[in-house]
Formats: sequence, structure tokens, C-alpha cells
Amino acid sequence: MRAKDLMHHPVVTVRQDESIAALCDLMQQAHVNGVPVVDEDGDVVGVVTEEDVIYGTMGSGGPEGRVRAGGPASSEGQLVRDIMTSPAVCADEDTDIVEICRIMWRMRIHRIPIVAGGKPVGIVAALDLVRAIAEGEIRP
Repeated sequence: MRAKDLMHHPVVTVRQDESIAALCDLMQQAHVNGVPVVDEDGDVVGVVTEEDVIYGTMGSGGPEGRVRAGGPASSEGQLVRDIMTSPAVCADEDTDIVEICRIMWRMRIHRIPIVAGGKPVGIVAALDLVRAIAEGEIRP
């Protein structure tokens, strides 16, 4: 099985110059807890998650002590670029699902944007892998 067989598409993205408030609204409306971040050309430049919002707006380095650009304990005035994790760990549509699992395990991440020419074409999340295993699409 390949990434293209499991990925969600079209993928919800956010621009790096969006406000944190707009990001939160987007994630709520789309029922997602993380999205790829794109630049003005639509290329993936990072990933932002609910965790990034929480730790980034609190001025913390996050649960593993990762230093982010987060500032004051308020999201007012902050942009997605201030709290995103960059660079994004991406894969292409033909990446084997086992390799996706290895990357997630090794990098301790829960979603991988799937790109073609730097542009997002889908996303594979850990929950997608769990569902595929539960439904017998992937054999552990």
C-alpha cells in the first residue's frame, strides 16, 4: 500500500501568514487537529497542530522542549509562522505505508503531508494507519 491509497485529499492547509485565531477557526470547522502550512506559492513549509497552538501561545518550547518562535502568552498578533514546526516532514504519493509508519515513529509525529512538486496533495495521519490496520487493509 502506498501513501496515495490512504491519504486524505484534498488536504486542508493554512498559509504561514494567517493569524492563530484564523487557524483555530479553520481546524474547528474542518474537524482536524493539524494541517500543513504553505507559503504564498502553495509550497509546504511546515506543519501546525493543536499542540503548537497551545505551547506556542504559552511561550513554551513544547512537550519535548522543542524551541519554537512562540512569544507572549497570548495569540494576539501571532501568526502561524510563529508557532509552526518547520521544515515539514513530507512524503510523496508513492511512499510505502510501512515507510510512513517508520518516519512517524522515528520523528515522533502524527501526520505527514503528501506532496507532489512541493505542493500538498494529501495527508496521512496516524489515525488513518490505525483505521487501516483495524479494517485489515494493512497487516501489522
